[in-house]
Amino acid sequence: MTLLSKEVFKITPLEGAAYSSAATVDPLATLVFTKSYTSGGDDLGKAAADAFADLADDLAAAGLSMESVVNVRGYLRSEKGEEMGDATGLWSGAFSEAFAANEHAPTRTTIGVTDLPDEALLALDAVVAAAPEAVAALDESWANGRIYFSGESAGALRAVRPYSSLLITSGVLADSLQGESAGFGSMEQQTSSVLSKLDAVLRSWGLGRSDLVFVRAMLSPEEVEEGGMATDFAGFDEGWASFWETASSEAPPLSVFSAPGFSSTGRIVEVEFYAAFPDAMGPFVPEDPGAEDAARGPAWREGSESSFLSRSVAVARDAKLTWFAGVIDRNETDIYKQAMQSLLTLESRLGEVGLDYPDVMQLRAYLNIQDSFRAEFGEWNKAYRRFFDHSKLNPDKPVRTAFPIEELPAGALIEIEALGVSY
Repeated sequence: MTLLSKEVFKITPLEGAAYSSAATVDPLATLVFTKSYTSGGDDLGKAAADAFADLADDLAAAGLSMESVVNVRGYLRSEKGEEMGDATGLWSGAFSEAFAANEHAPTRTTIGVTDLPDEALLALDAVVAAAPEAVAALDESWANGRIYFSGESAGALRAVRPYSSLLITSGVLADSLQGESAGFGSMEQQTSSVLSKLDAVLRSWGLGRSDLVFVRAMLSPEEVEEGGMATDFAGFDEGWASFWETASSEAPPLSVFSAPGFSSTGRIVEVEFYAAFPDAMGPFVPEDPGAEDAARGPAWREGSESSFLSRSVAVARDAKLTWFAGVIDRNETDIYKQAMQSLLTLESRLGEVGLDYPDVMQLRAYLNIQDSFRAEFGEWNKAYRRFFDHSKLNPDKPVRTAFPIEELPAGALIEIEALGVSY
C-alpha cells in the first residue's frame, strides 16, 4: 500500500507458508484495530469464509480493503488432545481465499480455544495499516482527536491517525477478594477487578477510557453444578457493561475467547488494553530537553523493577511497528525445548527486518499445557529469561501475555508471537 510512492507497510514473506513472516508498518499509516468476528455452524471452512466476509464488509464501509490487513489472529474451537490438522487446513483455505488479491498475505497466528461467544465455531480479529487519506473516509471523530471510526461500524473498527503515540499493556489478572480464603470471585467480579486495575494503568499515563482503541479479553471455563466446565460469558458481559456505564464514550472493538488459562488457580479473566495518546507526542516530550535521558523512544517501558515483564509500554509517534506471525516448533518434544527453538526462530525473523530482541516491545505466548500447569509454565518462563530481562544479554522487558490454550497447530506445545518497534 503506497501514497505518492511512499510505502505505509512492508510485508516480509515466509517461504512455503500461506501467511507472511512479518509486517512492518510506517508511522505514516492510519492504523485500524478490529473487533472479533465470529461465525458458527458445523463447517469451519464456511465459518471462516463468513467471518472474513464480515470483516471485508466493515472495512469497505470505512473506505478500506482487505489489501491493507497486516495481521490476523484466528481462534478455532478445539478439544484437548484432538489434532487441529483438518480444522487448520480449512481455516488456511479460507484465509488464502480472503487475501487472494494481496501481493503477500498478512502475518497470522492460529490457536485452538475452548469456547467462543454465542457458541461460535471460529473467531478472528485483525490489524489494518491504511494510507493516511483513509482517515478522511472515517466520518466520526472521537473525544480523543487522534481516534476515528466509521459511523456504520463504530463498535467494529477503531482507527488511529498517522504519527500517533500508542500505549499497550501486559495481560492483567484479577486480585483476590478481601478476607481469608475468599478466592477471586465470580466472572463478573474478576472482570471488574481486572478492568479497574487496567483503568489505573491508563490514569498513570494521563489517559482514560475514551483513549482505548482495542481490548482483548481471555476468559476461562469453570466447573458448574450440573457437572463439566462452562465459560460465563454473560458474567463477563455484565462486568464489561458496568465498566462503561459511567464513561462518556463508547466501548472500543473487543476480542473475546475462552481457554484453560489460569482456571486451575481460580483466576478466570485476563485482559489487555491498547490505547492512543490524545497528544500526538504522548509522553515523549522531555521535561528538560537538555537532559541526557531526554530521549525515551521508540518505546518507553514501565513496571515493577522486580518483575520480568513490563506493566505497560508507550510507543513514540514516529516509530515503526512490526507484527510477527506466530512461531511454533514441530521437532522438539518438551515445552522448554520448543520454546527455546521458537525463540531462536523468532530471533532469525527479527534479524530479517533489522531488529533484535531489545526491539521486542510485546510478546505473547500460547501454552498447550499437558500434565502439570506449574511445571510447564515454569519451563516457559525459564526459556523466556534466556532472551529477556537478562542482565548481560538483554535487560529489556516487553509487555507480555502468556496464556494456556486448548490446542495448537501440529500439536505444538507453545506458539509465540511478537510486536517489534524501531525508528
